[in-house]
Amino acid sequence: MSAPIVQVWWARLSQLDESLDAATARLLVAEELGRAAAYRIPDDRLRFQVGVAVTRLALAAEFDCGPDEIQLDRTCPDCGQPHGKVRPAAPHTGWEVSVSHSGDLVGVAVSTVAPLGLDVEQVRAVATSVASLVLTPSEERQVRSAADFIRYWTRKEAVVKATGEGLRRPLSQVTVSAPADPAAVLNWSGSTIRLYDLADRPGHLASLAVLSCDVVTITERDAQPLLHA
Repeated sequence: MSAPIVQVWWARLSQLDESLDAATARLLVAEELGRAAAYRIPDDRLRFQVGVAVTRLALAAEFDCGPDEIQLDRTCPDCGQPHGKVRPAAPHTGWEVSVSHSGDLVGVAVSTVAPLGLDVEQVRAVATSVASLVLTPSEERQVRSAADFIRYWTRKEAVVKATGEGLRRPLSQVTVSAPADPAAVLNWSGSTIRLYDLADRPGHLASLAVLSCDVVTITERDAQPLLHA
């Protein structure tokens, strides 16, 4: 039996032109357009917009339907507001989605395997005060570079996104393997979590967490053909 597949689609903001900016906006519904308009920084707005567009296009390719048929639900399980983890509500359910964006990259992971958590981060130096919120003391001693810290960060963010805890669980309470070691969660007592480092891209690192005991096959794909179709 072949391993379950997780598709991860990547788009680069630097490869988008003004016409594509307008085209992706047409894939958003009114509530999403309102959220996009609330971003003060144009690149933040574009990252959100492209994330929604790629989500609809990737699911439409899986469902063999038009992107306008894809209905997305972001209802928060705690407060009922539309800022929770995104999931398809129609024309099919049972699919898992995780969206992440940082710097030049926007990523969307889709699968039917299990809840997913995708995180991508631009490699950059961070303040010591931030590092202490993310790392345990033993992890801090393993950090030799900005890339080491970002590797820890992407792994931990992927885990809390997969579990749905997000910012409700401090990242310093999640212990993962050292940057040079294969990705793994070291202190988890709940459901089995498999953690994967994704292919390095210039100036960025990414990780994927899957709440499953099954080993999965991860296929990383360029979203530009979807966006230009």
